[in-house]
This record gives sequence, structure tokens and C-alpha cells, in this order.
Amino acid sequence: MVTNHKIKVIHIAQSAGGVAEYIKNLLGHLDEEKYENILIVSNDYAKQKEINKICKKIFYVDMIRKIVFKKDIQAIFKIRRIIKQEKPDILYLHSSKAGALGRIATFFCGKVKIIYNAHGWYFNADISNKKKKIFEWIEKILAFKTNKIIAISKSEYDSAIQKGICKEHKIALIENGIDIKKYDDYFKYRESIRKKYKIKKNDVVIGIVGRISEQKDPITSIKAACQIIKQDNSVYCMFVGTGDLKEEVLKIAKENQIDSNIIITGWVDEVKKYIAAFDIALLPSKWEGFGLAILEYMVCKKPIIATNIGGIANILQPDRAFFIEKENANDIVRQYKNILNNPQIPYIVEENYKECINKYSIERVALQTESIFKEVLKY
Repeated sequence: MVTNHKIKVIHIAQSAGGVAEYIKNLLGHLDEEKYENILIVSNDYAKQKEINKICKKIFYVDMIRKIVFKKDIQAIFKIRRIIKQEKPDILYLHSSKAGALGRIATFFCGKVKIIYNAHGWYFNADISNKKKKIFEWIEKILAFKTNKIIAISKSEYDSAIQKGICKEHKIALIENGIDIKKYDDYFKYRESIRKKYKIKKNDVVIGIVGRISEQKDPITSIKAACQIIKQDNSVYCMFVGTGDLKEEVLKIAKENQIDSNIIITGWVDEVKKYIAAFDIALLPSKWEGFGLAILEYMVCKKPIIATNIGGIANILQPDRAFFIEKENANDIVRQYKNILNNPQIPYIVEENYKECINKYSIERVALQTESIFKEVLKY
């Protein structure tokens, strides 16, 4: 194990959103005396101002989510040059695309220990069976080039073992966590955010945190919002984030004449300020490796409507969540009404809050991650 200098760790990430939040939290809690952290990230991270405060050395590479052969080859060679230049002790790869590009880049690149965190297996996504099989085999092949794989939820861990992605000794479960202390003052932003969007004191805000993309199913959210707002125009639907389905969401809202009650914030630095403005929190994902937004909802004491899938099912207790079926707008409307008429809401949100602070701290994630660093450096 390296002892005469700080252990140099290069983190590579293409996907922003929840992955960016994970990296910011993790880097902010790793022992600065022991680790020097370097980032190789996509251009999407240029908007993440907090990253610059946490990590002094950042390299931007043109990585995109889709498979585009020319761009991917260019990204691989640029990543390879940076790795050879920086000579890291550990390469920590975050999400599927970065995991593939990063591992391919290390061929003929000297010895480096590789840790990979898929942040949600793509073969569990809402894609064709043929594509699922292809991505399973890609993960199996690249697993041979990996010293340790991190699963962010029990469902992700079980899925990897069931699919035979790697041997059990090569995978570790480190459930996600958040910086709970950052949310201590969340409530003080409620009035200012609602005032910013001209939301009255007694108006109801249904909020969704996450990329406005296929995974988070914003189309089902907006269809449910159409039903709810047509019955009560004092309800607002707030999307905290942006994404490639933004225009489709706005089109549906306009066609149903509810666009004045739809808010899309774009990327924001402090999600807690916007969650403070929520009355009900929603996450209708089609698939979810963990669902970091669920922890943010819990710590901010919001009643939660969510799909009972993947990592979400590992976090929320059935008696303290308002679960829905995937792609079912009517189910969202039903659970919305259940929350409005439920006298147990104060008890439910308080119990969820307690569970979050007891089980899902970023300090615990950092300690477990450091333990994995030490383990791989012994090989």
C-alpha cells in the first residue's frame, strides 16, 4: 500500500444529476490528509459550481450518454493521456458510460487499481431485452478489468450477482447517503422560493427532483399534473432540473392549458431550497439504482409518492410511502388525494426523517469507501 504520499484518486463521470451530487458529497468527506482527488468529467459538469470548491484539479472531456463511435474514441484517448500524465493510484469510475470509457482507456496504460460504481445498472433500464443482454455482456467483460465494483443499493447488489456480472468477492454494497447537516436549515427557504415563482401561501406544490429524462418519467408526471390542476388551479407542479424531455413536458402542459402552473427550474446548486417549497414530493422513475432524491425528500420531511422499484424499494418502508405503479398517471392522482386526506402525514414524515439520519449519512459512505480504497491497494 502507498504510504509515502497522498493516495491519488481520479474520479471519472459522464452523467451529471444524481451522480454529480454523489461525487460532491463523497469528495467533501474523504480524508484530505490521505487522498488527493482529481476529476475527469463531461462538459455537463461545467455548470456544477460546487465541484470547483471541492476539487482543485478538474479535466473536462467531451463525453456523452449515447454511443457515438468517433466521440467515444476521442474521449478514450483523452482520458488515457490524463491517466498517463497524472499516474493515479486508484481510478474510480462513476456510471456506465464513464465505466466503459475509463476501463478501455487503461489498456496499455500502466498499473492502476480500478473501482467501478454503475450508479444503477443500465441493463435494468426500460430498454429491449436484446439491449439488456448486450449491456449485461459488456459489464461482464469489463468486470475482468475491475478490482472492485460498488453497488449503491441492495437491489443493485442482488441484480449483479443474479446476472453473473462478477464473483461475489469482487462486489461491495455501499448504500448511498447524503450530507444531512446541509439540510438543517432547509425550511427557511420555503417562503423565498415560493415568492420567486408567485406561489401563494395556501397553494399546493407537487415537486420532482431529477433530470427531465426517460428514466424519471416526466411525461407521466405532467399527465397526472394535468388531471390534478384542471380540478384545482391552486396546485403547482415544480420540476427541479432539466433534460431532453423538457420541451415535451411544456408542450403537454400548454396543450392542456396548465402551463402557468408548471415550473421548470433548470439546474440548481442547492436542491434543498426548492424541496423546502414542496408540499408533496414525487419520484415516478421507470428504473432506479438508488434514488438519491428520496433521501432528500425524507430529510426535508415531505410526504413521498414514488414507484416501488429498484433502490427506492430498499429505502422506503411500505407503511411510510405512497407507492405507485410505473407509468400510471391515475395512480399519482390517487395517491395525491390520499395524502391530502391523511391525518398520519406528520408521523410518517417524522419517521422517514429519523430513518434517513440514522442510516443514510455521507460520513458512513465516505468511511466505507476509504475502506475499499485500502483493500484494493493491498492487491
